[in-house]
Parts: sequence; structure tokens; C-alpha cells
Amino acid sequence: MAKSIPLSKYRKFLKAMGLKHIRTKSSHEIWDNPDNPLLRPITVDSKFSDVPITHIHTSLKTLGISKSEFEEKLKDL
Repeated sequence: MAKSIPLSKYRKFLKAMGLKHIRTKSSHEIWDNPDNPLLRPITVDSKFSDVPITHIHTSLKTLGISKSEFEEKLKDL
């Protein structure tokens, strides 16, 4: 995994992980799990069409999943 992914696919991934879009502040979408809140919500900058790999890595740490698990989830979407 060495490149960005489309925002629409990343949103599908977040939904598949049980997260919901909580609110938007400026161009930043805040995603969290209302039933089991994360220590830190996931923030997505929606003004860009692709999500940079560095943002994805940060989100994976927050979600507690590995890069390989992420890649497997993407295949299913």
C-alpha cells in the first residue's frame, strides 16, 4: 500500500468498520462509532478527492488494525 485511495472508497471502508459520519466542520468530516466511541475520532478532509496514505496510516492506528487487514477489507468493498 503505497498510494492514496479515492475518498468514496475510504468512506465505504469507514462504514464497514462500523463508523458513522457524526458531523462536518468546514471541509473536515468527523467519523466515530456512536455505540463504542474511539479514543480519537477519525477526521477526513473532504475537499480532496483522494485520501493520502499518511492519513490512512493514522486512522489504522486509531482503529487498531493492520495494513494487511485494511487491504483485505478494501478488496471486499
